[in-house]
Amino acid sequence: MIMVRCEWRWVVLRCAVALVASTAAVAAGAQAPDTRAIQIREAQRTDERLFAYYARFKAALIARFGADPLLSKLQASEVEAQALVHATRDAPAEHVIWQDGKWISNANRQLRPWVSASAAQAHLFALSMAGEKLWREKFRAYRQTPQQAADHLGDVTVGYYGAPFDRLAVEVQVGSMSTGALDAFAFDAATGEMLDVKGAVAKARADRLAAARREAAANEATANRDLVVEAAQALADFRQNAGSARLMAVWIERDKIAFVQTDRVIVDYDRRARFARRAEPYTSGWLCTDGFDDKDIDWRGMPALIEKAMLAGNMDDEDRAHAAIDVERPRDCAAPTIEVKFTNYRSPKPYVRFDARGRLLKTYP
Repeated sequence: MIMVRCEWRWVVLRCAVALVASTAAVAAGAQAPDTRAIQIREAQRTDERLFAYYARFKAALIARFGADPLLSKLQASEVEAQALVHATRDAPAEHVIWQDGKWISNANRQLRPWVSASAAQAHLFALSMAGEKLWREKFRAYRQTPQQAADHLGDVTVGYYGAPFDRLAVEVQVGSMSTGALDAFAFDAATGEMLDVKGAVAKARADRLAAARREAAANEATANRDLVVEAAQALADFRQNAGSARLMAVWIERDKIAFVQTDRVIVDYDRRARFARRAEPYTSGWLCTDGFDDKDIDWRGMPALIEKAMLAGNMDDEDRAHAAIDVERPRDCAAPTIEVKFTNYRSPKPYVRFDARGRLLKTYP
């Protein structure tokens, strides 16, 4: 999932308070030229203070961790800087904070990568890859737009951006002096290429919406498919697309079928004709590991067996829709059986058992 990151700390919030007065002045009428010029000069001075503070922070990092330390994230403002530092590429992150010219405790503070910890670890970057020369160029370019010239450019964050950019990126938080809005822009840490985060967010949202619509349409199109009736076709699909091993069991419901192979792999099949291998294998000892031959079972006769079970078990019409079928070869490796059970009852559920040819063996209760 793509998100615009706005990790505002107290220094940015302090700036936001100052924006209130400025926004009110703009709404009342055009500002005097000298007031605007003062705001622009102060914004530029703020930039210089940030760059100067960051230069001192880099020197402090090198003094503490050695030349060009490895990082998974870095964040700097004009009054504080922090980083996630790794002693080696395999070492865990150490969160360090530098404030007022000294290292301070990180108690009750967190600095998290933009991606998962494992993804960040796989994309560590050297401190030298986060140079402020490129930052300066981007700050100057941003301020070339007249209405942005006096904006407050706050925290600068460097880290690995995941999908869809998949690169080391720099993100700059912005407090607009013309609108009072909080925003951010991002660029590639190596090339300076601007990254359209808002566009990526909009595209991801649109893609998710389109995928959800496709999923809903596909579900609706197959909602009335009865896999009890289509058991033979489902088995054929399984043999063609999912598994060739002999089967110990096939558990059939109207909306899903589970195929249990003799290698204990369980493969699920749904109304969309999708196969999914379960993460966990079959672990019980109730089935014969020799399996059975598919041809031993009349797969097209499953609906008729439900009707026979309804009569044998003296079931009500409302029970029909809740009938499920277990085709299994028991652990003593006797002939396979077909058990029709009615899942709308509490355990122990009523069931009717047949042999492979559909002859009645047992009714419970």
